[in-house]
This record gives sequence, structure tokens and C-alpha cells, in this order.
Amino acid sequence: METKPVVVVEPPDDNGLRKVVIDGKPAGKVWSRHELQKVLDRAHMAADADIEWHGGDRTVWPAHSWGRRITGTVMAVGFLATAAMCTWIGMNDALDALTFAGRVTGFLFLFMAVVELIAVAAGFDYWRSHKKAYSGPALLFGALVELFVGSVLLLMYVANRDRPSVALCLLLWIGMVICAAWSLWVLCRRRVWKVLRYPGRIAVGAIVSTLLVITNLAYTQVYLPSMSRPLVQGSSEIGMPSLNREGTKMYLRVRLHLKNSGQVPVHILGSIYWIQLKLVSDPKDRYKLLKPGELVKPPGRELSPQEEISEDVVVEIDDPGKSAYEAVTAQVEAYAFRQDRMTIDAAYKDSGEWRGKLKREGKDDDPPGPPPVNKEYFRYQSAISQSSELLNLTRGKERVTVWWLYRSRPVVYVDVASPDDRKPFNLIDPKEQRRAVDRYGLAFVRGSMAQMPYTELLKEAQAHRPM
Repeated sequence: METKPVVVVEPPDDNGLRKVVIDGKPAGKVWSRHELQKVLDRAHMAADADIEWHGGDRTVWPAHSWGRRITGTVMAVGFLATAAMCTWIGMNDALDALTFAGRVTGFLFLFMAVVELIAVAAGFDYWRSHKKAYSGPALLFGALVELFVGSVLLLMYVANRDRPSVALCLLLWIGMVICAAWSLWVLCRRRVWKVLRYPGRIAVGAIVSTLLVITNLAYTQVYLPSMSRPLVQGSSEIGMPSLNREGTKMYLRVRLHLKNSGQVPVHILGSIYWIQLKLVSDPKDRYKLLKPGELVKPPGRELSPQEEISEDVVVEIDDPGKSAYEAVTAQVEAYAFRQDRMTIDAAYKDSGEWRGKLKREGKDDDPPGPPPVNKEYFRYQSAISQSSELLNLTRGKERVTVWWLYRSRPVVYVDVASPDDRKPFNLIDPKEQRRAVDRYGLAFVRGSMAQMPYTELLKEAQAHRPM
């Protein structure tokens, strides 16, 4: 008489899977009646085989439920969103970040993208057949990475925004944090780490690695920007004067300098110089403007370390012997930013337009200010890109605007802000540019004033007057 194989289906385990034993030998774990039939087919057993059910009959399949499927789907969506975000940041920063630390951060985000993809694959096993022992820990690690990425992006967004706004990326990051927290709650309830041999050591290693990553981000994105400043120096030299034959005009050559004395390349956003005559016996130290102008043309030019820009300017003074002047002065001012902090569009140097043309084109968007400010000006404007894609995402779109304001004494003013941000135009308050200084290493360069007594220059010119 033929002996039929003994089939035993054991009670569901913590994951809802039921172990199948055939003739005392384990045949696998199943999560549904359909999976059980596959096991019987592989054992060449008939569909109507006698089965001993322990811990529940043929209708008890806790692993085969909509709740389990939904849980796995939500986790997979969160992991895929995190992987997509990490891939976008990593691909851009690993290849195009302006600093070495930024590129290292890019490769770190690519590594975390790979971790999230592994977690997605582990989810298919864990929430179905659970054939891989380490699929649970892989899910746990993926949830931790998701929580870390979402939290870092949210914190950087809040830290870099003066006025936080609702954006698609912001909603995505909030969703990532919520999804990661929920996933960790589910996985911790199921104690998925118990299959690991040394879970404590692994947890310590993960914590140390996370702290190192946070330290690296804080060092590159917070400490370095606050400690490093570009060093650009400006100076002027008043040269030899000369008179025409009639003695009615005096010509004076002035040499203007702008030098990068620092260790990093910079870009000159805007520059201006003044050559003036100080009025004699004036208690208010008033000046007569001889000539203003731009020293660096076109603006946006790169200035490498130890590189210098010089220009000779000749000014003309009418009736030099009849005028009562005390001194001739010359001075240079400029705005520069570090090349490793941001980039500007190549079209910036050609973006200059007069206010009248901007008004006709409906692009007159100069910030409101008192009447002396809203006079004629020449404006340069360009969108900017941060030093890394991580900062581009958390800071949003920004642009730089340079106004060359024509007044009794022309001035240059630089503003870096969001295109939608309209704030009061204030040339005096130093807090106006503090944010740009901290973020981009923006430097205001005020060169030393060169000054020569007017009578001394006149005597020297008369001594060399052509006969």
C-alpha cells in the first residue's frame, strides 16, 4: 500500500508567512493559497492532497492582505522618490559642483540613491515571499536614508530662505520625512533587525557615518562660507600734469588699479571710479566731479589670484590758474564675488540697459526708494546659479542686479535676491547685503583715496609748459 506524503502547514509567523513541511522536511514559506499550490506542484503532489493545518485553516493568510500590499507600495514610492532626488542632486554635483567638497557630496548622494534602489528591491521580497533573510534590514536602512535626506533638505531650505514659500520640492521633502517616519515605525514594530548578528554594532556604525556626513555638510555649506572672504584691493595714482600752450587747460593722467590679492578667483560684478577736485576753504569738504567711469569693462570679468587690472584716465581742468581748488582726489570702488560660490550667465556682460529703454519695454523693476535714488541709471542683470545643485534646490531661483546710478556723485549698487523679492532700496544700511556676503563671498572693495595738492600740481605743470 502506497504511503501518502504528510503535508503540514504551520501557524503564521511574525511576518504572516506560513511554513510548509512535507514528510518532515521544510519546503518553504508561503503567503497565500496560490503560493502553497506552487509548493505542492514542485513536490509533484495532487491538488487534493491531505494537509494538516496548524494555527488556522486554509482561510488564514495574514500576509496576503491589502494592508500588507499598501504598506509595501507606500514604502516603495517613498524610496523611489528619494532615489530620484538623490540621483538628480548627485549627477549634477558630482560633475559640475564648483568645489571639491561639493563634488564629494554629489557622490555621497549617488551612493544614497543606490541604497534606496536596493531598498525598493528588498521590499518586493519582504512584503511577498520573504525568501531573503536581510530584506528587512535593507528596508530599515532605506527608511533611515530617506529620513536623513528629507530632513537635510528641509533644514537647508528653512535655513536658506528668508521668507519660506510653498513649492513642489518643499511638499516632496515634507512627504519624504513623513513617509520615512511612518516606515520606521512599521519596521521597528516588526523588529526587522533581529536577523542581524550584531545589530548594536551596525547601529553605532550607521550613527557615526551619519554624523560624519552631517559634519561634512555643515563644514562645506556653513563654516567655509562664513569664514572665507575674497581679498580684492583698489588703488589710484595721480600722475604728471601738463598745460596746453595757451595755459587755459591742464591735463592730468590718473592710473587706476584693481588687484585680486587673495587665493581664489573672483568675478567683478560692477566697478566705478571718481576723479574730483576738492573746493578750497569749504567747511563741508565738497567736491567738483571731473570724471566718473567703469574700471572693469565688461562687468563680470574673472580676476585670477594676483591678477591686476589697470587703466590710465586723462582728465581736463579748465582755467587752472583762475580756479580755487585745494586738491585732486581719485578713488576706486568695486563689487566682487568668489568664483567657487556662484556662477552668472555669460550674457550678463551684454545685459546693460538704460532705465528709459527698460521703461519702454516694461522691465523697469528697480526697487522703490526715495526720489534721489530713482534717477537715471544703467542696469546689468542676470540669473545666477549656486555652487551646487543641493543649494539650487534649497535656495531657489535668485538673480543679481547691478545699478550704475547717475546722481551728483554716481554710485554702483549690487543686489542679490529672488526675482519675486522687492525690498526697499537702501544704499546706507549695511544689513541689505549681509545675506549675499555670507552666501556668495560678495565683497565691497573701496580703494584707498589718492590725493595731491592742487597748487603743487599746477606749479609742476607750469614748469613743464611748452613755449
